[in-house]
Amino acid sequence: MVPVAKENAYQLRDYLFSKVIEGAHNDPFKSCFLHFLGLSMYGAPSFDFSVLPLYQRCAIAGLCIGEEHVSSQDVLRLLGQAAKIDSTPRPWVSDIFGVMAVKWLVAKMDDARIAKEFESWISGFLAQQVSGDKLNIFEKDIAEYVRSGESANYTSACVPLFLHYKKIRRISDHQERLSLIDLFMGEFRAQAHRDAPTAFLSLMIYVFDQVNQDVAVVPPKGWSLGDLLGFLDHIPVGLKRWTWEDVGRTKGAEPVKWPVMNEYHVQNLLYVLLAPIFNDIADEVNLQPVGQKNPRVDLYLPSLHTIIEVKYRKSVKKSFPALIGEIAEDASLYRADARYKDSLIVTFLWDCTRATQEHAKFKEGVLRIDGINGCVVVSAPSTIDN
Repeated sequence: MVPVAKENAYQLRDYLFSKVIEGAHNDPFKSCFLHFLGLSMYGAPSFDFSVLPLYQRCAIAGLCIGEEHVSSQDVLRLLGQAAKIDSTPRPWVSDIFGVMAVKWLVAKMDDARIAKEFESWISGFLAQQVSGDKLNIFEKDIAEYVRSGESANYTSACVPLFLHYKKIRRISDHQERLSLIDLFMGEFRAQAHRDAPTAFLSLMIYVFDQVNQDVAVVPPKGWSLGDLLGFLDHIPVGLKRWTWEDVGRTKGAEPVKWPVMNEYHVQNLLYVLLAPIFNDIADEVNLQPVGQKNPRVDLYLPSLHTIIEVKYRKSVKKSFPALIGEIAEDASLYRADARYKDSLIVTFLWDCTRATQEHAKFKEGVLRIDGINGCVVVSAPSTIDN
């Protein structure tokens, strides 16, 4: 009897993982899927890729975990095969996880002809499998993703969370993600009494591990975009104690001023303030090049799927219209990267010019830029009234 109480969720995880290791033994695709999910205990699996059946080679190549490669001709040959031979289903008909990996392979090849052949190939068996009683609700959700992609609707919590954590289909609404996490924990505990397929259990364990990291990153009550903007807006309250002395505070001491002289200083300050709350925070994140442009995100909060774009106004030579133009260009470059096209973007301006009369108009202008979700303006500490 496996313990299923909430406090024993980790014991259940270990129990299911032992089943997965046993089930993946000597199965190249299942072993590779474990490695793809970061669950392999022994590193990359070892086997002779060249002698595997064509379908298995294509599925493994779709996981992108090593040097395994199949040609376009190989993929077209697979996609040209019927779902049955003399009424006997081919292996892929009931292997929904392998079919998902083939979908990823086709997407990676980015060939219109292959994509069309893939749609024709799955039409020969996938709908029939979904309408039958051989797939569980999670496998049917995987099938829905294979068929419908971004427009898919899911019954389970596990599958959309899997796609979110794999950065395939992000869940940008934090409260929605927390609700799915609550539902997922019920799905996870229910596996104690079921005899589920190895690949599916691997998926469950992966999501369980990611959920535990996610919950550890964000405070239990959760943070929304509004919470983040509220926090950033209140930074000036703390900056009133920023050290900026005209005379030394102790006998014989030189006056101390903590200068913020560059944009990266502001970026570092925000990192210091946010890192204790979001320990997944990342800075200087390089994005996909756009022509000769190499965009880079200042700060990124994965748990909120939010980019913070930092701007620094040192003097009146940097006009507010010029800053708005820079922000619009930055936002369009970020959206060009598929990984961040649905991210939230917050602009944070550090103003050394005390142009407070311009701040409201500047914020109004920035928030009219397509794709900008928030704007915060802070005057440098040396200009804040005591």
